[in-house]
Amino acid sequence: MYDALRATLGGGGYSVVETFELPARPAQYSTVPTFLNQSHVGGHLERQRSRLWSHQARALDALGHGENVVLSTGTASGKSLVFQAFALHQVLSDPSRRVIVFYPLKALAADQVQRWRDVANSLSLPEDSIGRIDGSVPPPDRDRVLQTARILVMTPDVCHAWLMSRLSMPIVKTFVQALAVLVLDEAHTLDGVFGSNFAFFVRRLIAARNHLLRNDARMSPLQLVAATATISNPAQHLERLTGRQFSVVDEDSDGSPHHERFVAHVASEEGDETQIVADLQHVALTAGRDGAFITFHDSRKGVEQLALRSTTDDSPEHDSPLVLPYRAGYHATDRQRIENQLKSGQLRGVVSTSALELGIDLPHLRVGFNVGVPATRKAYRQRLGRIGRRAPGVFVVVAAPDAFRRYGTSFREYHEMSVEPSHLYLDNRFMQFAHGRCLADELDALGAPSSPPARVGWPSGFREVYAAARPGSDRPTEFDAVAELGGDTPQRNYPLRNVGEFNFQIKLNENAESFGEMTQAQALREAYPGAVYLHMTRKYEVAAWHTSAFPFIRVKPTAPTRSTRPCITTWINASLTTSGLIDGHLLKGENGFLAECQMQITERVDGYIDGNGKEHKYQELRQRNPNLRSRSRNFRTSGVVLCISEPWFKRETSRRRIADALREVFVHEYSVLPQDVGSVATRISVRGVEDIKPQGCCVAVFDEVYGSLRLTERLFLKFNHILNRVLVAADSMGDSSDVREFASLVTRIQREVSTLTDRADGNDEAERAPEGYEQVFTKGSRVCARQKGQIAEDVEVIQPTLMTGQLMYQVATTPQPGRPPVRRWISASEVEPSGEDWNYAWWNRRTEEYEDPPDGES
Repeated sequence: MYDALRATLGGGGYSVVETFELPARPAQYSTVPTFLNQSHVGGHLERQRSRLWSHQARALDALGHGENVVLSTGTASGKSLVFQAFALHQVLSDPSRRVIVFYPLKALAADQVQRWRDVANSLSLPEDSIGRIDGSVPPPDRDRVLQTARILVMTPDVCHAWLMSRLSMPIVKTFVQALAVLVLDEAHTLDGVFGSNFAFFVRRLIAARNHLLRNDARMSPLQLVAATATISNPAQHLERLTGRQFSVVDEDSDGSPHHERFVAHVASEEGDETQIVADLQHVALTAGRDGAFITFHDSRKGVEQLALRSTTDDSPEHDSPLVLPYRAGYHATDRQRIENQLKSGQLRGVVSTSALELGIDLPHLRVGFNVGVPATRKAYRQRLGRIGRRAPGVFVVVAAPDAFRRYGTSFREYHEMSVEPSHLYLDNRFMQFAHGRCLADELDALGAPSSPPARVGWPSGFREVYAAARPGSDRPTEFDAVAELGGDTPQRNYPLRNVGEFNFQIKLNENAESFGEMTQAQALREAYPGAVYLHMTRKYEVAAWHTSAFPFIRVKPTAPTRSTRPCITTWINASLTTSGLIDGHLLKGENGFLAECQMQITERVDGYIDGNGKEHKYQELRQRNPNLRSRSRNFRTSGVVLCISEPWFKRETSRRRIADALREVFVHEYSVLPQDVGSVATRISVRGVEDIKPQGCCVAVFDEVYGSLRLTERLFLKFNHILNRVLVAADSMGDSSDVREFASLVTRIQREVSTLTDRADGNDEAERAPEGYEQVFTKGSRVCARQKGQIAEDVEVIQPTLMTGQLMYQVATTPQPGRPPVRRWISASEVEPSGEDWNYAWWNRRTEEYEDPPDGES
């Protein structure tokens, strides 16, 4: 396979832009630290290997001196041996000690638990001393695992949702109290939404342990071990993540050996990437059985389609496919089956999202393909690291000819650049509130004082938000939706992977077993009503959304030739009022402004386009089938708005190019995942601007995360730098008239932005209501009505009223065919703008009539 791919790439049949070789490297050794001889672990290591690689010995020595350690060395450098040896030493030295090992994915935890058991068995520990609890382990079996396990392999998700919600149970208290070591494997995944949630969760776990040990004279600090191949600032990131200080063992002391790897960039025209990858996969499949290949694609749907194409191309003599897809959202048994078939050689290849970037042991992978440039250099390093562990390997990036030049680098320079910083946004109020709810529940379960425990290192602002999250507190209305979503079991209702949104299960009917899951944002793009949903290369039609207490999407088998793509419309309502601006981030001039501000986003799927290019609108489809109707995602976030009130900026195509270019360059410059940032150039409404009419002359780039992680903050702070990078990218595209026109547009924008000055004087006029008046939605406004913290449906405002002093709206749902509209009353706090068919007006609280305030009061 290796030789065939090298020969194919050198044969002239493909446009190879750049290649380079990563040479083999010999091992560097050191001795086993002597403290491990206090248990059987030291002797076991000496019998197995006699010597350790130098970085392994250094990390173990630091752990032996009581330090927290982050091991930040390359992929396949034996990091697992370090934390396995230390964890087993701890439980063998003192049988009362317990260890939790966190893996970020269920698939990885399931793969690694057998390796733990093999090592434990060689040290004469019983098999049940290594336990595994994740979402695939039935709840009735978990107590038994918790009772017998000395080392517990878990996902953070199940520890947060299950273990932390049961702290009142004696068996849970006993385990948490005995916790001596916490292992964080693949720590680079602990950033963004997941990492920020994890930072609060791990502090809650430490707080629970500290309280349970408060009167124990033997109490010693919980020791932490983290392992990652791709963190640029490991000590700083781990300290922010856990509140603890870490010693670093990094690549400078990496003593592991490497096999040779050949790396290539193969050029593709727009839209041809998957065809070229499919052709190269065919070369790998027909080259012999000396290994297997892995193809990475950043789209879940793209993974399914590319695997389906590879399956279709399999030779007819094969009874089962040689290539299968692999992605998040699969049932645990499906993932396990694919992994086992790949390890056994039954599968010759796999097409995967980032789900197989991590350390699942697949040492026989010889060839890797990547569709497009990986979203981050972290992802690139992880994917490259999958290849050539046992023998020389080939890694091929199939992307546009200028895919690396457009960012001012060659492929080799891109390879040699350091990985990006890991981002945590611990000031997110919605996230703080969710974890404040969890902490309040946990302290009550433990019988602990209700104030946040000391010696934990809570992030800035958390104590203030926690006060609002406690039962009976005077809670600001902005937290109402998040509070309702949490219900009585906040640990279960606030998942670590997202903020303020629920997951859908994918089912054939309400009583069937789920065979997949996805977030609300993913469903809007992949499983909208009438969509073709791909699962394990099989096609299903989305029959209906069910947004009840247990949300699920009902699907049914459909024709294998059918295909669809969604028609999604996005609206932005941005606020430049004093409360809407963030940190006073406003630059303003005579012809426009640049601001970082609070936004409300509405994303709505209005229909779909079939494989023949025909558009199907829900407005018509629902007349025949009520289940085929628009679905919305409505969320608060933050972003950056640029307004230039000039005729040359009012062309929609020009603004669209600028919005896309700003987003594309920004995410690559700062290595933000593309799916976490959105951009629009139309349907932007701005409140709080008096002297500039922004309609039709704005672009916006925003966080796609509920509540915002402020990922786009640096776009405001470094806007001129990003514009310069956009101009450099334009220069690399050639000298066509279209490119010159775009470069001229960017230059004009640079001139306009240079005239903007610091004007952090947001206007609260729209928010200050005169005495006795409210600003309310006008009759006939189309808005979103929330239910249990989630968007339930679009409704029409009939009238406002006061009930026991609370502002309420009577609203009407869109009528079903042959039925009258349903009217109901709903709290004003549950009604939010949606799209553009809404308006505000003044409303007299005494007369309950729409009317303007008397002169001088508005």
